[in-house]
Amino acid sequence: MNKEYWVVAAIALLILSSVLESFAGPVQLQLANQLVFLSPSYLSVYPLTAVAIGVRALGFLIFTLLIASLIEKQYFLKATLLFAAAVLAQLYAIQQLAVGVKLVPVQYTLSVAYAGMAAVPAILLYIVKGAFSGVGSKVSGAPEEKEGDSEKRIEKIKELKSG
Repeated sequence: MNKEYWVVAAIALLILSSVLESFAGPVQLQLANQLVFLSPSYLSVYPLTAVAIGVRALGFLIFTLLIASLIEKQYFLKATLLFAAAVLAQLYAIQQLAVGVKLVPVQYTLSVAYAGMAAVPAILLYIVKGAFSGVGSKVSGAPEEKEGDSEKRIEKIKELKSG
């Protein structure tokens, strides 16, 4: 799928989470940390809020992965940036929940934290892809082709055939 479709999907998820949250009504959550909300006692009392938080976290995750996808073929850099963002998301959630500062609603804080947790498989995937991307060129002996090189090669072949 094109990246534009993913942007639209992420925006739609964020809008859907706001709609779900408006149906759920105002909720005052007092949590010790971000993992407490995942316990069955909270999920059974606030099911619609939990869905809204999950949908928003998925939207945040899609946006984060879209930003990482703008970096071409530098898998270790992608993994490092995603890891840094995930750690910052967790630290932000811990700080906000511990201090109780209401800069943003608790639902948004939880969504950011869960999006950071959900980025872990992508981080591992980028590490594996980074480890094997160099192996492929070493095994085949041919270096990876840069952007635009194939077009130049095709033009040279056409010139040789016509001349």
